[in-house]
Amino acid sequence: MFSLKQVDPGHNFDLDEEFFENFTSSHTRKSYLNDINQFLCWISDYFKIENFESIERIHVIKYRNYLSEFGGHNQNPSTPKTINRKLASLSVFFKYLVEKNSIKANPVSSVRRPRSEVKSPTNALTKDQVLELFALMGQNKNSKYLHVALFVTFFTTGLRKSEVLNLKFKDYQTQGDNKVLQYRAKGGKLGKKVLNPLAIKAIEEYIDWMNECERETGDNDWLFQPTRNPSNPEFLNKPLHPSTINELLDRYAKQAGIGVKITPHSARATFIGELLEIGVDIYTIAIEVGHASVKTTGEYDKRRNKIKEAPTLKLNWD
Repeated sequence: MFSLKQVDPGHNFDLDEEFFENFTSSHTRKSYLNDINQFLCWISDYFKIENFESIERIHVIKYRNYLSEFGGHNQNPSTPKTINRKLASLSVFFKYLVEKNSIKANPVSSVRRPRSEVKSPTNALTKDQVLELFALMGQNKNSKYLHVALFVTFFTTGLRKSEVLNLKFKDYQTQGDNKVLQYRAKGGKLGKKVLNPLAIKAIEEYIDWMNECERETGDNDWLFQPTRNPSNPEFLNKPLHPSTINELLDRYAKQAGIGVKITPHSARATFIGELLEIGVDIYTIAIEVGHASVKTTGEYDKRRNKIKEAPTLKLNWD
């Protein structure tokens, strides 16, 4: 259970639990609590301020500058992405205080945010590389049904790691002529993914195998369960550990001779890139993968780096 007592505040501000309860995800609530407490501890130490009414825009600006110089791990600079997230958390919190008439104005609203750094895109795979991974997984005697079903789901749905690991058997559903996965997306929203025939085949074979092994496959049992549990061999009805997914991908990538680092997000990047490659509209893809902006989706477009396909080369001035 989430509680304000989970994080030692180290300041004398009173935090209203109603603000945090407005978020459905306990992870989101804890993230907001961490970000807000960090700021309140900082302003208490540096300015001896201990009430919300005394916090001004200049204090937030100084905090932003502090983060950009010393706010990261081991007093290294925080990344622009981290600074923007922390300021966003504060802005939402102070907006709430304004609505509650606890303060007159939001001191974060006009503070300039740092420009997001340009990152190299997540390593996506080619179709042939993905099929090679599936083939290698199919050779694993002990875990082939789990591994194939798991990673075919990743690569053919574009779901996030948390969305896949939290699936239960009841989430594998039939709707009309389609098989779908119901999942819990960011912010607690329910979403549904229509499954590709390859994913249906892999999941059906995995479920058959689970039944043959007399494993637990009830509606509320976890869909993707570990094949073994060294610490408690009798207890297998639990979700896979997130780090297990990374380790498995890393192992199969090395076996396939893939010379770049791949992660579960690589499967998502591959899914988006393949849809773009076959000409699916970018707005449709953005909705499919839950991107708030098509700009985010466009960052996965492998075609933009293909000089031979540059639009300017298609012009004919003859």
